Amino acid sequence: MLTRSYKRSLLLGSILLLVAFYILSTRPRLNTFNGRIMGTTYSVTYVSTMFSNPVRNISVAVHQALESVDGRFSTYKRDSELMQINAAPVNKPFKVSEPFMQLVLEAQCLSEISEGAYDITVGGLVNLWGFGPAQWEQRDKNTLHKSDEKPVDSPEFVQWIINNYPGAVPTQEEIDAVRAKVGYRNLVIDEKNSTITKLKPVFIDLNSIAKGFGVDVAGATLRDLGINDYMVEVGGEVLVNGRKPDNQLWRLAVIGPEMGHGGVSAIVEPGDRALATSGDYLNFFEIDNQRYSHTINPASGWPEAKRVAEVAVITETVSMADAMATMFMALGDEKGLALANREGIAARFAYYSDEGYTTVTSEAFKPFLVQ
Repeated sequence: MLTRSYKRSLLLGSILLLVAFYILSTRPRLNTFNGRIMGTTYSVTYVSTMFSNPVRNISVAVHQALESVDGRFSTYKRDSELMQINAAPVNKPFKVSEPFMQLVLEAQCLSEISEGAYDITVGGLVNLWGFGPAQWEQRDKNTLHKSDEKPVDSPEFVQWIINNYPGAVPTQEEIDAVRAKVGYRNLVIDEKNSTITKLKPVFIDLNSIAKGFGVDVAGATLRDLGINDYMVEVGGEVLVNGRKPDNQLWRLAVIGPEMGHGGVSAIVEPGDRALATSGDYLNFFEIDNQRYSHTINPASGWPEAKRVAEVAVITETVSMADAMATMFMALGDEKGLALANREGIAARFAYYSDEGYTTVTSEAFKPFLVQ
């Protein structure tokens, strides 16, 4: 027979085990999942307890949300909403969805404040210089390998551009002919009727803002599911919200132009904000020892070449941070810094100098730096 003291010990032990299990099951913990979308990779880290918000359910919901964004804004899917408007006739209003209208309005705002340095109608020039969907069709013809996913930001794509781009840059006549069709004022936006009318046969390219919008949508999906502490990253564009399980703010590293050497350019605490970067070391090609960036200047029709190496932007939404980083790449360090300080934008520029790279930050960026 069990003695009374043994029974008490057994009961006490059971109670302690239950208490320990309860504490462990309710303690915040990190959950992580990742995948591929928009021709690049993504990762999501969020805080939950052992039995709340299982990764399998959350990952499915987030991936579906990202797929919806990709299906709407991709230049590599001929049936996307973006490619439908690109194929639409000139001078005929085209009905667009609310998300599409939202991104175009944000883009047009940046075009205005940058005096056209940022311009989503630059797609024709992007294609001409070898960074658009036409090159992927040619890539398939070269039978490197066929895939439904086009890893635009991957080293494989960069290597293909280097190896397969023609031995000469486009002629000035070719550039001028395409540039004549470029101009954000060639889009007439009717918010009331949700239509966009092209005044010229422009090619709209939203790659500079759509990936960031995808991160915003993923974050909104997490919040709708009751998750308020998270970090979402798609192709290097990041959105953080809330805190980590130790109640500390999320910290992010700005790798900088020398990312291949394992260094970190800066550490930031953005709070409930977004961080996006754009750099010429991620997507470029070289001809006759001249590096050409994937960022096309709408004013000249030429890619940016060895002026700004990278721009990092912190702002409320990833879509705007993403687009602003591209805008500043086109503006350059001097005009870009002046605009950032004038508009109160948190931006950090890394540009080429005799010492390698020099960095300068706007006043609005400095409070986010971790010393």
